[in-house]
Amino acid sequence: MRALVAFAIVALCGCSGANPNVFPDVSPEAAPPPPPVPEAGDLTGGNLFPDAATADICLPQGVSGFKPAWTPPEAWKQGTCTMPQIAAFYSACLTPPISEATCQSYVQANGSCASCLQSPDTASQYAAIVWHESNAYWTVNVAGCIARAMGDPSGAGCGASYAAAIACRQQSCSACWAAQGTTASFQQFASCEEQAGQSTCSTFTQAVPAVCGNLSQSAGGVCMPPSSATAQDAYMLIAPLFCGQ
Repeated sequence: MRALVAFAIVALCGCSGANPNVFPDVSPEAAPPPPPVPEAGDLTGGNLFPDAATADICLPQGVSGFKPAWTPPEAWKQGTCTMPQIAAFYSACLTPPISEATCQSYVQANGSCASCLQSPDTASQYAAIVWHESNAYWTVNVAGCIARAMGDPSGAGCGASYAAAIACRQQSCSACWAAQGTTASFQQFASCEEQAGQSTCSTFTQAVPAVCGNLSQSAGGVCMPPSSATAQDAYMLIAPLFCGQ
């Protein structure tokens, strides 16, 4: 299934589940764990490693050497996609179970739009969708959206702080993707990330409200999906800001 994702990226243009990437708008002294808001997905529709014996690897690991690296977002309103095109990309290339032929057909017919909507995590700038772990799963670029909405795409801004907290959690739970021979599911990965936000990455989690203030009342509020949102809701909120007309 990873080959399908790789194709979409080469053509430029991950287990369905939720990724709790939204942080609380409270003072850093009283910051509770972030609520589970879906902003991510993959294309496998279930198990990451179907030949599994255990899911113990999906527990937060130490991140003592972790140093966040900020990748700024691409520009907003690039005018390459219509709303029907944006919705169709999610259906064709992000919704499991994926049909390679359907995704390929979409990319071939909508090259400029598909290119605008996504980027690998090795890119120098991030698009609305970012692919991680060799295209195993994707996240909606909420951090980059916040940076653009608040007018500060620098490494010292709110978007960068938000991104650092997410990246720490991904690093703390990366063993879910690296170790073969387990029954780890995407939901277990998401659960690991939620735990990491409260434990191994609590410093980064608590730094977000200190830097950003109340995101729901600031310019960043336009980028924050509600707690009841699905990954598709988050995508449909943010993708038009990057690539819409």
